[in-house]
Amino acid sequence: MLTPNPEFHKVVLRDRPVNHGKAVYRRRRCFDGDEPEIMAKRVTLDAMIPREDFAVEAEDRTAEILFGDFPISYLLPESPIFKLLRKPDFQRETNHWSPEQVATFVASFLDNEVIPSLILWKSRSFIFVIDGGHRLSALRAWALDDYGAGAHSSVFFGTNISKQQIAVAKKTQRALEDSVGRYTALSDLVGKKVGDELKQSRATRLFTRSIPVQWIQGSAAVAETSFFKINTQGTPLDETEEMLIRNRDKPIAIAARAIVRGGTGHQYWSSFPEPQKTTIADLATRANEILFEPEADVPIKTIDVPLGGSASPVDALALLIEFLTLAGTRDQVPKGIAEYAADDKNGAVTIGVIEKSLEIVNRITGNGPASLGLHPAVYFYNEKGKYSRFLFLGMIRLITERVRNNDDGFFKKFTYARAKVERFLIENKSLIGVILQNLGKYKRVPKMHDLFAFLIKEVTDGKELKPEDAIKELGLKGRIFDIVGSSTKKEFSDDAKSIIRVREELKKALICPICQGLLDIRKSVQFDHVVRVREGGLSDPENGALVHPYCNSGIKN
Repeated sequence: MLTPNPEFHKVVLRDRPVNHGKAVYRRRRCFDGDEPEIMAKRVTLDAMIPREDFAVEAEDRTAEILFGDFPISYLLPESPIFKLLRKPDFQRETNHWSPEQVATFVASFLDNEVIPSLILWKSRSFIFVIDGGHRLSALRAWALDDYGAGAHSSVFFGTNISKQQIAVAKKTQRALEDSVGRYTALSDLVGKKVGDELKQSRATRLFTRSIPVQWIQGSAAVAETSFFKINTQGTPLDETEEMLIRNRDKPIAIAARAIVRGGTGHQYWSSFPEPQKTTIADLATRANEILFEPEADVPIKTIDVPLGGSASPVDALALLIEFLTLAGTRDQVPKGIAEYAADDKNGAVTIGVIEKSLEIVNRITGNGPASLGLHPAVYFYNEKGKYSRFLFLGMIRLITERVRNNDDGFFKKFTYARAKVERFLIENKSLIGVILQNLGKYKRVPKMHDLFAFLIKEVTDGKELKPEDAIKELGLKGRIFDIVGSSTKKEFSDDAKSIIRVREELKKALICPICQGLLDIRKSVQFDHVVRVREGGLSDPENGALVHPYCNSGIKN
């Protein structure tokens, strides 16, 4: 039966020597899926302040100080100052604050608490926010009652607003209403006597309070250097954000940013000629749909899950950079984002990166004749329904390697081995998770490539798949124990519910009659004539079956 055991978890216990010479056994907390759940609950405020490429803007050398304080009135739509306001186009997305942080900041502004200065830089045409983008975006979001799903955000993001983003926006709106009330309600109280002393003082400060401003004097290069120095303090840039900023004109960075929002939001490719701009947006939309639809539920409610996990930009960008690095090239040794190509001047290389990557991902899913139709819940999710980008990227690396070598025989071998490989993956999801925990950061993707290749080879060689052999193949050692999970609670936890859902859904999954592997019927099936047409078979429902596209075109035919 193709179901994971809900009660037993196979765990690799590795001997770790300590000073007193005894062996210590410990199980590290699983990292897979934890961080995406946290980051997905951040408020998306990226539509609040438009972006601009400040590097092409000649600086104003008069060293003029425009103003020393920034009141909330500067953020209103009719404000001339707001019409000049921009974020540098390379700056990370404004999505790192929780609903509680947004509400707390607005309350701090109204209660006259200390707020750090904004740091601005003036070019010939615009005023750029070097530091303070989240602060200004939070105030403007409150003023517009738009926390990522309102009118302005809908124009900015188009239809690419996730259920998660909408849910967080509603939660933020409620938090603001509970803590300070709506902006419109408070502004209506300005100049009036109010019985509530707190509301009275806040209404009075609404248009008299301002945030102090510091100005950067000098060139665009000075302003960019200041940005990096500032963002190594406080809430520093994470590894992915810094990589994108420093390589913002490289094709992989542009492609990742295009795909993450499905061609909507700020167009980092806006300087390219019109045909290339349109092509990039179209390809990005297609790639986003393939990788991130349907939107994932947390906790999981169905095994109809996205190929690329969470669509949250914070999580998706890290995946996309690695995915594009592996799949967007046919080099034997994949090159990093900086080494792959020079800055893209016209969009041609960016288009090539996305097209090559789509060719690889179309081998995994879709209805094209080369599609293996891999079920994401089997290959890329753990027993709790949490996504593992290492498994996904390991498979991407394997398929890219075989496509580069024109190894058509591999896909036939995979199809032959598929049913047994899938059974192993389902029955050993917990074990694979622990294997990942015992691997170094940079070994996880290569080792998952090796795991898939090993499983396929073992079956095609007529061998039985054994967890012990897989562990040895990956260069690990230790013993495997069955540990019984127990609970003292009367109600099922979210993890327990997810395990049950995954188990029961996998029981009901349809099987391809050609290879006996599981079918992902929403994204990747073809209709097969059981009795071939050339043998007299008709297109009656009784003579039809659902099969994997590759099984239909590359195996049966």
